[in-house]
Amino acid sequence: MTDTPANELVAFADCELIPIGQSIMLVINRANGNQQLMNPQVIEGLKTCTNFNTIAGHAAYLAATRPELNGKQEMAEGALKNLQDAGMLLYARDVCSRLAEPAPCPLAPTRAFVITCDRPAAVERLLDSLLRSAKLSQHDALFLVDDSRDPANRAANCEAVANFNLRSAKDMFYVGVEAQQALLSGLTEALPDHAAGARFLLDPSLWEGKKTFGRSRTLCLLLSVGYRALVMDDDILCQTVLPPFNENGVGIGSGGLRKATFYPDEQAFWQAAKPADFDPLSGHASLLGSNLGQALQSANNGALEQAQLRNVNAALANVLQADSPVLVTQCGSFGDPGTGGTNWALYLGEESVQRMVQAPHGMTAALENRLNWLGSTKPNFFKMPFMSQLTGLDNSQLLPPYFPAFRGEDSLFGAMLVAMHHHSMALEYPWSVPHVPLESREITMDSPIAATGGISLFSRYLTEHIDYKDSNNPEHALKRIAQDTLRIAARSDTDLILDYRKELARGHADQLHLLHGQLARTKKLGSSEWEAYLTRGIEEVQRAISQSHSPTEIPGAAADATEAEMLTEFRTMAQGFAAALAGWVEIRDSASTLSEQLIQSRQLMPR
Repeated sequence: MTDTPANELVAFADCELIPIGQSIMLVINRANGNQQLMNPQVIEGLKTCTNFNTIAGHAAYLAATRPELNGKQEMAEGALKNLQDAGMLLYARDVCSRLAEPAPCPLAPTRAFVITCDRPAAVERLLDSLLRSAKLSQHDALFLVDDSRDPANRAANCEAVANFNLRSAKDMFYVGVEAQQALLSGLTEALPDHAAGARFLLDPSLWEGKKTFGRSRTLCLLLSVGYRALVMDDDILCQTVLPPFNENGVGIGSGGLRKATFYPDEQAFWQAAKPADFDPLSGHASLLGSNLGQALQSANNGALEQAQLRNVNAALANVLQADSPVLVTQCGSFGDPGTGGTNWALYLGEESVQRMVQAPHGMTAALENRLNWLGSTKPNFFKMPFMSQLTGLDNSQLLPPYFPAFRGEDSLFGAMLVAMHHHSMALEYPWSVPHVPLESREITMDSPIAATGGISLFSRYLTEHIDYKDSNNPEHALKRIAQDTLRIAARSDTDLILDYRKELARGHADQLHLLHGQLARTKKLGSSEWEAYLTRGIEEVQRAISQSHSPTEIPGAAADATEAEMLTEFRTMAQGFAAALAGWVEIRDSASTLSEQLIQSRQLMPR
């Protein structure tokens, strides 16, 4: 039996499990090809050993949780060491060795974007903070993408950009109605076969009355082909705020890595702000587009050590490569967490929950006053990106478009990105930007907790069907997503409704697991208010699971919409989005030429 150092981290993961009758299972280790016949009952126990830990650590957990072991840790240790001798376990040291040899990776220049919709006062405030804090001359170009509906707000934004240019070392381009129409017209003329797809992504007349968050972000992508794009929401400040406390090293895997702190009032909030000595645009650009090996060396101040992989999911770690590209960078929020409710607290770890329930101004105020810090205390690397109020996108590689309208466009973008770039990574930096909306946002803890349908259901479907063993061909993967979208849209009404209910139920099941986990940890916190909130959430989700749901319940649906109308609308959107995905490579290429023409002709200068 192998004599293994006590601190060696191992895991049982990345294995194919093939049932051979009822009493035996063939296990094939995908990392090395080794195989072994095993008892299915043993496999059930090993399924809890998928995170890196020591043999003793795994054995202690198995002895405490598997009734057949009757608390005998030495029996579990012996079984695990036999598996180790048979080459059936993954080693954390192998992951570290693989990531320790980064290759040189040149970085594309950056373009910075402000996206806005009917908030000219916020735009003026952000532009002023850019002038005061950012090193603007280091970026290839600056843009304001204006999705405002009100002509007066568009005029105010255009004037704000013109005034900015009088004081800035770098001019900012104004991408308003005329420029957007010029880009769309140029695309439809140049690409008649993909005109429908381009209009789906960019034509505002198709989305009247709807919030087109994704449309503005797709415009940013089309104006930055071949560049790294830094995309700012209009209600942030260009300031870098350090976290209230720091941790050494790096984190890998998204589970429970974000933390939170809560401030009672604006005075305490601003007093707590600890400024960094760099601006957030420079901060994002520091590692965006680098490969994972380089980014880890920089963020970790040296090579990754196996101790840093303790409790990291081994299947995730096993797909990491030194040349895995960091395609998305994110940062924390200082102020408004940017969510539509208070349910974000459900995803916090025990320390953050304790700060919340023990907040001197009370838990309810802690969640409702929107004076929070939410972010990472060390650089965190993970697979599935989401969106922060300032996001970095390495658009020198093929990235997917955003869905033009509705909430959830960030989760769909992230799912498509990972489906296209299996080995890519996202990085959240251990700092935040102030997110301080000027308009009042009434958020209460009384808002519903149970998840609802929408774009996020398709994101879940895509995520569940990613095969990390497929060839890493982003263009082919994008076309597969387009074809899959059409395939789903062609299903019968009955099957579509059942698919909707199935995916929604899966979301509710995940939510119920999360709520029960939080409730189990709540007992020692002694917070009746938090316990009551979690109990209400469990009751709501259990009630939702027991009910038969209809797509007419999706937020934003017309009150009198029928299921037939909702399904027709879904099919229309699915066909439009599939057309956009099928033509996206050509649309990007053409947009690259058109955007340069718009820039060189001075058509994007505010007038």
